[in-house]
Amino acid sequence: MAEKEIVTDTKIVYEGPIFSVETQSVQLYNNQTSQRDIVRHVSAISVLAMVDDDHIILEKQWRATIGDFILEIPAGKLDERDFDAPHHAVVRELNEELRMTAGTIERAIGFVETVGFSDAYMHLYVAKSLQPIAKSDQLPRDLGETMDLITISFDDLKEMFEAGKLNDQKTVTAFLYWAYLRG
Repeated sequence: MAEKEIVTDTKIVYEGPIFSVETQSVQLYNNQTSQRDIVRHVSAISVLAMVDDDHIILEKQWRATIGDFILEIPAGKLDERDFDAPHHAVVRELNEELRMTAGTIERAIGFVETVGFSDAYMHLYVAKSLQPIAKSDQLPRDLGETMDLITISFDDLKEMFEAGKLNDQKTVTAFLYWAYLRG
């Protein structure tokens, strides 16, 4: 039977702008104690940016965490500009990263990204009827953020998925959601 742990002590061992690391002392169901290290991460959004029913936009960008380029859907963290409103973050990220606005934006699903060590939560949205934003209305990208934008078909993304070449969690989740929508 699954048993709840009781937190007996917490300590923040690192605090940064995007995440913090918390160490917990916990009492287990059998009265033994253990330690849990938890990454506390701000919530984030990701966007299935639909060019049309058969094409989406992916970003190719460098990710220091893996030391390589990766193909992924647009995404970003909620910050003070978003007033805890994920929809606002979607509008902002579409502007910053794709230089687009959307005619419709709908929330699809939400998920905990890496529940084994982090509380990072991501909202997945679907954006349709994309239109370019005038240069004068474009928001600045994050410091050092560069990317190539790639329009890809469902069939090509499915081929990448089947070949094991689609390895970003939010993008895999978005692909599976898109496949679900297509029936």
